[in-house]
Amino acid sequence: MVKQSAQTGRIAAVLAVVAAIGLSAGCGTNAEGKSASSNAAGPAVAVGGGSGGNSAGGLSGDSAPNAGAAPAAGKNSLAKAPVPGRSIVYTATMTVRTKDVAGATANAETLAASNGGFVGGENSQSGTVPDVQGLTQATVTLRVPSTAFDKVIGQLGTGGTVQDETRNASDVTSQVVDTSTRVSAQQASIARITDLMKNAANLADVVSLEGELSRREADLESMQAQLATLNDQVSLSTITVTFLVPQAPAAAPAVAKHQNALQRGLHNGWQAFTGTLKVVLVIVGALLPFAALVAVLWWPVRRLVQVATRLRARAAGQGPKPAQPAQPAAVTAADGSE
Repeated sequence: MVKQSAQTGRIAAVLAVVAAIGLSAGCGTNAEGKSASSNAAGPAVAVGGGSGGNSAGGLSGDSAPNAGAAPAAGKNSLAKAPVPGRSIVYTATMTVRTKDVAGATANAETLAASNGGFVGGENSQSGTVPDVQGLTQATVTLRVPSTAFDKVIGQLGTGGTVQDETRNASDVTSQVVDTSTRVSAQQASIARITDLMKNAANLADVVSLEGELSRREADLESMQAQLATLNDQVSLSTITVTFLVPQAPAAAPAVAKHQNALQRGLHNGWQAFTGTLKVVLVIVGALLPFAALVAVLWWPVRRLVQVATRLRARAAGQGPKPAQPAQPAAVTAADGSE
């Protein structure tokens, strides 16, 4: 009983230490997150690279003011260099009309590689436009460094006509700081549990600590994966460009000819005649199957009626003859006297 009580007391002490470690890790995470967030806040930085009152988060390239020097590429410029102290994700979508879809696609892939990026995805189609040979549509996803974001977009539209373009910037600084702080706190917690395992006195303590260590290592791996994804999105911008063949020119509207009253009357009468003829043909076409069925059934029915009539006539001719009427007695006597 004394040994069991001592073993129970040691397990309770170990669990209490583990709980204290978890609470300290949580408190450290909150404290460090608040400190890092307050240090990173600072004055708002405009995405366009100049001073302004707009923050970087959630700005669209179409609505962001062009502060500072205007880029050589043209409109809708975002930051050409990473904003100090901020983690910003840049994305863009484009639609370009070009006569050579295959050549534009190959040029986009070469452009991404020459700027230190790569092709994240590609989808090409052919035959979507009548009378056009080869590729008629291609969608390419490019991953390029954020420093080359504006440069690549400006060169993508040189081989054709840019139909539409959208640029976006999203500030993920708080997410990066929070995830980094949680990773550091989790690593410190794992290190403390590892030290406790080295000083564990019995098997029960070791098993309990190993379960807690496995759970925290799994949480750490998930946090590290989230942090790696955020860092990848910040360091490499995503540009999705769709290349299409030029649109066919719209047909010129037919010029209405001037008509006099007689011509209009003839035209309207002919339209009414052809319309009525179409209706009649539709009705005839609808009744034709029934007429064919009636014609097929009429001949055997008629033959059956004729046979039945003949049979009735024959039966009437073979029946008993009607009795002759009696002659008068005077006529009989006269015949006898003769």
